[in-house]
Parts: sequence; C-alpha cells; structure tokens
Amino acid sequence: MKFLDVGRVTGLHGVRGKIKVAAFSGDPSGVLAAKTLRLSGGRWMTPAAAGNYEVVTAQRTGGCAVFSLKGIDSAEAAETLVKAVVSVRREELPTPPEGEFYWIDAVGCLVVDETGAPLGEVVAVEPGSAYDFLVVRRPGGEDGYLPVVEAFLRKVDTAARRVVASPPEGW
Repeated sequence: MKFLDVGRVTGLHGVRGKIKVAAFSGDPSGVLAAKTLRLSGGRWMTPAAAGNYEVVTAQRTGGCAVFSLKGIDSAEAAETLVKAVVSVRREELPTPPEGEFYWIDAVGCLVVDETGAPLGEVVAVEPGSAYDFLVVRRPGGEDGYLPVVEAFLRKVDTAARRVVASPPEGW
C-alpha cells in the first residue's frame, strides 16, 4: 500500500489527545476520509511513536482536520506528535474533481506536445507562489518547468500516464 504525505500535525485540539492536521493542499476535506494515518518526524517523536494510527474520529474545524487516534488519549501523548508529517493510503483519498489530479499521479507521465511529439517525463511537481509547476525531464536530460495552468496543459490523463502540453515560448 502506498502512503502519500498529505499534511502536518500543527497542534492539539482540547485535552483528550486530539490532534490538528493542516493539509498541504490547504483543504482538509480529503484527509478526513482516512481510516489510518501514518505519522513520522514529530517534535519529540521517538521511533517507537512513529507509525500507523487508527482513526477513531475525524472532523473539520476551521481550516484543519481534527483527529482522535486509537492509543492517543491524553494531551501529553498527543504533544509528541506535533510537527509530524501525516500520510494516508492513496486508495483512501477521494477521487479528485474533474480537471484536477493529485501531484503524485502526474509523476512518471509522458509529456507530449499537441502533435504527439515527446517533450519529456514528469519527474516532480513543485509549488509556486502563483501556480504550480510540472518538472519535466527533457530528452537531453535537463529539466524544464511547465506551469500548471490551462493555457499550457491541454490535457492531463493520469490513468493513461500522459500529459498533452503547449509549452510557453522559450520553454
């Protein structure tokens, strides 16, 4: 099972061991569907504390997801999880809306122009201040940064592992 990093524990919620999770996407809705959270790298997290936790309850509070986890029933226990990276099973994430995709699903896709000529392969997706970028490894080995905007991405078909693009001038 593949786990994807989706957020970070930002603090506690109450005194009974609930944790607040800020989703990397800014929208905690998809994270709330998780039945298991994998936590790693917390503030005081020992190697024994890192691992998979069963979700007992999940709710949205403001811009965060709030979880009660099996085995974490006090503020002291939850405090060790603060700053942990939160990962969920890929299959527990909801299907993205039409025209959207999960970054991880774009990695490995072949990028072609509108005539079908290969431009490279997506090796990463990087956030930007105005929009995100597909990092495309070109046939010569150098990386190109393709803005994730409708003007340049004509079609993203992650199931077919293919992106049709119309790169900007000088790309």
